[in-house]
Amino acid sequence: MKFLKTREENIEENYLELHYDVIDSETAAVLERLRPALKYIEGTTDGKRVTHPLSAIFYFETVDRKTFGYTKDTCIEVKETLQGIIDDHKDVGFVRISKSCIVNLYKIKRLQGDLNMRTLIYLKNDECLVMNRGYRVEFYEALKTLQGRKKNETDQ
Repeated sequence: MKFLKTREENIEENYLELHYDVIDSETAAVLERLRPALKYIEGTTDGKRVTHPLSAIFYFETVDRKTFGYTKDTCIEVKETLQGIIDDHKDVGFVRISKSCIVNLYKIKRLQGDLNMRTLIYLKNDECLVMNRGYRVEFYEALKTLQGRKKNETDQ
């Protein structure tokens, strides 16, 4: 199997293409490793049913017992609870940062300490979320796991 990487400037979203005659065991193994990142979530926006890739969600938040997912430019209401999302999609990079919010680790631009021992999380869409102290250990463990996975992927 060949692996080609091409840098393209000014594209809105990264994408992968697969060209094949027959999917052999090596290709099937690669697809299986990608499968978690290709998950979708259903919800409603403006009364319409919509489906979004989980990779497009920056964070989920619960407000008044309703759960909302936020993309770059859309807010969708989902039926899942935050704990259900964590349980089902932890492998995609979601981690809890407060009682009412979970964040997609892949959408973080930078972290900044706060005077109250909290951490400010700046996302790639320039929103800022606040991580409460009680979730720091879990957050940084998930971040280390993600960084370890990235390091292992570049070693191969």
